[in-house]
This record gives sequence, C-alpha cells and structure tokens, in this order.
Amino acid sequence: KEFVAELFDSFADTFDKKLVEELKYKVPQLVGQEASKFKSNFDSILDAGCGTGLAGRFLRPLTKGVLVGVDASQKMLDIAANCTMTRGCGLSDISKSQTSHDQPLYDDLLVMDLEEMTIANTLHRNGDTQLPGFSLIVAADVLVYFGSLSKLIKTFANISIPGAVLIFSCERATIEEAPLGWRLLPSGRFSHTKTHAVEAANEAGFELITYEEIVPRMEKGEDVKGHLFGFVLKDSKSDEL
Repeated sequence: KEFVAELFDSFADTFDKKLVEELKYKVPQLVGQEASKFKSNFDSILDAGCGTGLAGRFLRPLTKGVLVGVDASQKMLDIAANCTMTRGCGLSDISKSQTSHDQPLYDDLLVMDLEEMTIANTLHRNGDTQLPGFSLIVAADVLVYFGSLSKLIKTFANISIPGAVLIFSCERATIEEAPLGWRLLPSGRFSHTKTHAVEAANEAGFELITYEEIVPRMEKGEDVKGHLFGFVLKDSKSDEL
C-alpha cells in the first residue's frame, strides 16, 4: 500500500500527460458514460482512487450533491484539488469565463487506503449526516492494484445505500490465465477474470447489470484488454421477504 502511494506521488506531475496523450487513456470517459446510463443525477458520488481527478470531470455533471474523491497519493490529490468546473482535470485550456467564484470539481478530497473507508471517515467526516451513504461509487482503473477484490468491494457495499450503483474497470484475464481469478502482470498491475469480479460483487450484495469488454489504454503500442462493470446494490431487506 505504501509502495503504491509512493509510486503515484513520484509521477503525479506527469500523470495526466502520460496517460491521456501517450497511452490514449479512455477509462474516465467510459465510466462517466456508464454511470449516466443508470441515472442522470446522484445524491452523492465517490470517486474511489480518484488520482488527479480525470474521472471527476465526467462525474461532476451527474450530481447536484456531493462528489468525494479518495486516493492513497497526497500529491495526486493536490493536483485534483486545483481542478474546478472550468480548469484542470483533463481540461487543457483555462476557460475565458472563469471567475473567482469558479466551483471546485470535488467537494472533498481525502488521502486514505480504500479498504479503510467508512461512512464516518468519508461522507460524514465533517459532521453532516443527512446522506446515509453513497448512491454512486466509481473506481476507474483502480482495481488493477488489488489481487482479490472481495474485501474492497465489501467496503464499497458498506458505504453505499440500497440501490446504489457501482462501476469499475479492470484489466481482463481469462480463467486459463488466472485460475485464482486474478494474476500479477509484468507491469506490476493485476488482471482479473469476469467470474472473480462478479462473484466478489455478488458476495457483497451487488447485482451485475451491465458488462462490456473495453480497451482502457495502450501499452507498448498495443491495446490493453479490459472490462467495465456496472452493478446495483440489492436491498437486503427486500431479499429477506
């Protein structure tokens, strides 16, 4: 965990340029588009592993409420903190309409291990307990830093309301390549099978609604194989009836 934080701290300043321009990184747009298929307005959104805020640019239009970003890298969050509705986080030029009242893209940014998130230390940390949990959680190209997804997805479920949407991307592996459901790649990232991702989500109470094979980015001139998942958290009370 400390290694990942230090790794991203070390190249935070060049992260956006390398991903977007050199590796043709597409996941932020894809997760935003996927979320909009479920709903046009969410009360509260968590950008889990938000990094410099690239996905936040596509999530902000989906809420009139709260957008919270969590990441292990403080330097990444420092960059995301400078993003507003008209500048930063994927916008190359400062809008001429920018004013001193330009709204920050994120309402709150927290440096934290994702598996340590609770309602108390995220959504309710400032004492406002009106919202019982997140209605949308997005993890854009984040689960590649985890082997088994079970603990993390259970954490997501614990901070979500019934009916909440969970959207995440992974690098894709076949069952033959990854009998355990995940495998460590030479890049230091993990790839996951569809079966493992779905089973881990089902165990946490999520139901698979949408699935798509994607190309999240390029690597050494070749397409990276990925997949994009959309789940809804089932109401445990209704399941008991």
